[in-house]
Amino acid sequence: MNHAENERVFSQDFNSSDWLSAEEAAIYLRIFRKSGGPCVERLRNLVCKRKIPFYKPFGRLLFKKTELKSLIEASRNGGFKWR
Repeated sequence: MNHAENERVFSQDFNSSDWLSAEEAAIYLRIFRKSGGPCVERLRNLVCKRKIPFYKPFGRLLFKKTELKSLIEASRNGGFKWR
């Protein structure tokens, strides 16, 4: 199976709204360059340090949106809490 076929099979098997590319994950996590664009290098640095959950099927870096959301929610500090 060549790369194009792998991509097609992968995209059919997974709901694309559940998964984010590195660029989309950087935007979702609001990791930006000073110029305003998403900073994929900084995101990859977090991946190398194992600070965020990731998947790498067929050599393609992917992130599960629900896991990134859980990571953000788990990092809550102070502020108002409901009873």
